[in-house]
Amino acid sequence: MRSVGLRRRFAVLVVAAILPLAVMSGVGIYALVQQQREQADRSSLELARALGTAVDGELRSTVAILEGLATASSLDDADMDEFYRVSQRVVATRPQWRAIILHDPSGKVVMHTGYPQGRADLAIAEPGSFDQLVRSRQPLVGPMRRGQRGEQGIPVRVPVLRDGNLRYVLTAVMNPDAIVDVVSHQKVPDDWIVSVFDIKSARVARSREHAKYLGGPPAPGLQRLMAAVGDEGVGPTYALESDALLTAISRSKFTGWTVAIGIPTANVDSGVYRSAIAYGSGILLSMLLGGVAAFAIARSINRPIGELRRAAQALGRGDMPALTPSDIHEIQEVADALIVAGEQRSRDEAERERLLAAERNARGGAEHARRRLEMLASAGAVFSRSLQPHATLEAIASIVVPNIADWCRVDLVDAEGKLQRALTHHSDPQKTRFGQELVQRLHASSETPGSMAWAVATGRSHLAHFDPPNEFDRIRDRDLLTFAQAIGLRAYFIVPLVARGRTLGAMAALQSESDRQFSEDDCALLVELAQRAALALDNARLYADAQSARSQSETANRVKDEFLAMLGHELRNPLAPIVTALHLMARRGAQESAMERRIIERQVAHLMRLVDDLLDVSRIARGKIQLSMERVRIQSVADRALELTQPMLERRVLPVAVDLPKEPVVVNGDPVRLAQVVANLLNNAAKFTPSDARIALSVRVDGDVVEIVVEDGGSGIAPDLLPRVFDLFTQGEQGMDRHAGGLGLGLAIVKTLVSMHGGTVSAASEGIGRGAMFTVRLPIAQEAAAPDVASAPTASVDSHGGRILLVDDNVDAAQLLEVVLVDAGYDVRVAHDGPSALASLDGFVPDLALLDIGLPGMDGYELASRLRADPRLRSMKPLRLVALTGYGREHDRARALATHFDEHLVKPVAADLLLSTMAALLGSPVAVAK
Repeated sequence: MRSVGLRRRFAVLVVAAILPLAVMSGVGIYALVQQQREQADRSSLELARALGTAVDGELRSTVAILEGLATASSLDDADMDEFYRVSQRVVATRPQWRAIILHDPSGKVVMHTGYPQGRADLAIAEPGSFDQLVRSRQPLVGPMRRGQRGEQGIPVRVPVLRDGNLRYVLTAVMNPDAIVDVVSHQKVPDDWIVSVFDIKSARVARSREHAKYLGGPPAPGLQRLMAAVGDEGVGPTYALESDALLTAISRSKFTGWTVAIGIPTANVDSGVYRSAIAYGSGILLSMLLGGVAAFAIARSINRPIGELRRAAQALGRGDMPALTPSDIHEIQEVADALIVAGEQRSRDEAERERLLAAERNARGGAEHARRRLEMLASAGAVFSRSLQPHATLEAIASIVVPNIADWCRVDLVDAEGKLQRALTHHSDPQKTRFGQELVQRLHASSETPGSMAWAVATGRSHLAHFDPPNEFDRIRDRDLLTFAQAIGLRAYFIVPLVARGRTLGAMAALQSESDRQFSEDDCALLVELAQRAALALDNARLYADAQSARSQSETANRVKDEFLAMLGHELRNPLAPIVTALHLMARRGAQESAMERRIIERQVAHLMRLVDDLLDVSRIARGKIQLSMERVRIQSVADRALELTQPMLERRVLPVAVDLPKEPVVVNGDPVRLAQVVANLLNNAAKFTPSDARIALSVRVDGDVVEIVVEDGGSGIAPDLLPRVFDLFTQGEQGMDRHAGGLGLGLAIVKTLVSMHGGTVSAASEGIGRGAMFTVRLPIAQEAAAPDVASAPTASVDSHGGRILLVDDNVDAAQLLEVVLVDAGYDVRVAHDGPSALASLDGFVPDLALLDIGLPGMDGYELASRLRADPRLRSMKPLRLVALTGYGREHDRARALATHFDEHLVKPVAADLLLSTMAALLGSPVAVAK
């Protein structure tokens, strides 16, 4: 192999380093230039967006003022003189407005602040935007046009709606100078050019020579750029003054206006080129200095390397090398190593012998450690086989005896803190029985070091060796001495059993007939075994506690479910006669108590909703909620939710703002439960929002997900409450009056139902008094939209009579329901218990029986069974049975339908529903209400 000198290698290294660096430097400079240009494009586009936002803000401010003016009461009364005076005052406060104009939907000018009231010969200056507003009924900004007096103006129009009808069109005519003011406030550099164009591409404002170019079209280059990039983009253009520009444009989605910002190209390129020159110069200088340093270093290394070569040759001959100190650290280390190598040679033989002896000792220690690890592994495996304390104690005995000691003892602390004998073991069963008898009658004091009680009390280990019989004299405790003499004790080691910071007892290993002693390794092994045994015993205790806690929890849960069912029954029973009484009062047309009836109806509905929420929470906790999945339109869900919450929302001054997509949005879900989700959110918003504050319900599509958003301007949510707002029974702070009411269940039910539909729900609020927003996200069904399912028409029953047996122990409920049924044309017999109902069959054979379930003595299920089996009813057509009860769980309904009943209705039941159900069972005709 041909040798190459160090200097030549360094030269090749320098060249190899410089060439890639030069190439990468060129690539880096090019990338820097491109990055600077892209940064300029992004900055100019962001500035155009910001300026467009400012222009939109000015126009939206005008729309907001007009919308406020559109609510004037003078428009309701058609008092144009008063509205003219109000409009004059508004124009006086807005110097950039030329006039306020009021048109009727046909285009006739009803009022113009620029002319005396009553002027009838005025025409619409810009009819296109007027016609568009009449069609859309949404606020808009029209293109700039010249008015009656030849002045340029920007029409901003809003609809005036009354009862859903377009009454007027209200227009503010803005001076284009208002837009110029917005542009000038942005403090754009003087050499930049900013232009604003309306939806017809007419120039509304220009930062340079505004008056000269007002109303004109964009420059040709700008026109091409606007056509090419669409709503926003960046590209080169030329100004009307022929200056080369880098232009960014942004078109507003609200107005359709376009903002264009032109930056002189020289400003952009100068910074790019300065950066490139600085970067390139630094790279070239670094490359030059690197080459010079490489050649100098190579020269300084050659001389000491030659000395190292000569020293190595001397070491090979057995001579001690002599070296000149070097200022190169690595070379000096090699020189020092050569010197140390000579000195080390003489010590190698002695060190080799020492290492061989150490290796033999280490092998013996490793074998001992292996046996110890095997024993610990065996102990871990044995301890893990069972969670029963007795099995753990047997495992301890099998490990300690006879591998480590002749005897093993374990005492454990019971639940009352007393020390109990748990284990006494010897490999000989006869000695085991002998030792157990000893420890049951001998109890060493806790003051005696080395006793089991002492180890538990102090938490310390104790090691002792004896040479009987003389050394037994050291034992002062009589019981401990008797035990030592009885078994011929030679040594013992006791260690407390501690797990998770709790002392469970103590374990003792004892030597007797084997004459073995405990070494340090034996004691360490016993300590580790005690730790593992204590953990196993504690695991067994925790398992037993967990089993007990689980049994108690299941019992408490069953009691809770039974309580909720009974609570629902006891709450619904008194509500039933109230609902029936309200129905009778409404049928009798007592107008003087109409207000009181509405109040009672609202409060009863509130109580019914609280009961339903409680039972829903119970079903959710037990996983008993069942969804009836089908394809459903979100628009139908929103309509149903608004219908459900109408009694609460109709009392508001400001109605709910609803924004639903025109195209059908379909999800797979349970329409009833989804409507319950949206209704709960609307109820929540109504409870915590003043009647004159905003509540909005909107539906929007985001990819393959539909978002249902309920937003309000109410009391908001505190930051510390926001993470827990969907937890059960969680509510914000309320006053002593608790005007909002509720149990804190609605949002928890919402979260559960949304999760069951594969969706998510989130809450957001900026804090107290800042309102709240709840967003439900559901996956959209992929198939084509399903048609709306029409709501079932309300049915009114045209009864042709029938014999009804009504059995209810609630006298008030029975009396009122009897009046309703008699009023509907039925022959009714009332009983308040099972025996009375059966006795009534002697002179009255019913066609249908309404039975309460919770009857005294004989419940409704037993009464239904006896009615089915009664011979007095067998010759007639089958008796129809309806369970009318306060027990409303799915379990209760299933049990009723499975035990003789034809229908199950939950109190309080609406009279119309009850009558229609009875008519269907009796075969009476049902007329659809028109």
